[in-house]
Amino acid sequence: MSSPGQDRRRSRVSKGISALVPLLGLWTAGLAVIAVVLLQDLVPSSDLFMDATSVGGQRWYVGMVAALGMIAWTASVCFCFMTSWVAGLAGRRRAQSAFRGGGLLFAILLLDDLFLFHSDLLPRTLGVPKVGILAIYGLAGLVWAATSMQELLRTRFQFLAAAGSAFAMSLTVEVLFSGADTGLRGVLEDGPKFLGILALALWSATSAADVIRSVVTSTADRALSADELTTV
Repeated sequence: MSSPGQDRRRSRVSKGISALVPLLGLWTAGLAVIAVVLLQDLVPSSDLFMDATSVGGQRWYVGMVAALGMIAWTASVCFCFMTSWVAGLAGRRRAQSAFRGGGLLFAILLLDDLFLFHSDLLPRTLGVPKVGILAIYGLAGLVWAATSMQELLRTRFQFLAAAGSAFAMSLTVEVLFSGADTGLRGVLEDGPKFLGILALALWSATSAADVIRSVVTSTADRALSADELTTV
């Protein structure tokens, strides 16, 4: 028979191996991506691994504002999904649904901005007009806002409204004043979009902080009440 000490050691080893499962799963997916890059022969593998500015021989600052926007988009997605998870743990189903929907919507917009879906890829490969794709995104945003309005109004809604206004200004320039994204036109389109992304990231971050604070406070209050009842 094994001793209690041996059982504890085996339990720690088992828990350590179990803790590595998410990393192994993620690395498996990463290795699959690397394998696809190496096996395909459509484009040089260096074009897929290297930074776009290095491949194009551009200066280090080329695309700097766009890169900062990607970081802010990613923050919004992560904060929304984290808030949804915390709200679900607390049994707040409407908040969980609202922030999960926001995370999915922002993830789609992040991918669109990152891979130029509406401005290049989809119109070129599927023949879908750019305006049609933008209309779908706008409709998705309106549906999410309408179905989640009760929860959204409990957040710092002014940040979300500011983001929506900035995005609307950017889309107006893109749709009504078509042309090359250079000069004043480029600034009028991409500038408001960047401000909107920043406002959205701020809304997502403050919402996450508010929801987590509320859940922690409620849990602490319930624990305190339970302690008081047991001591009476």
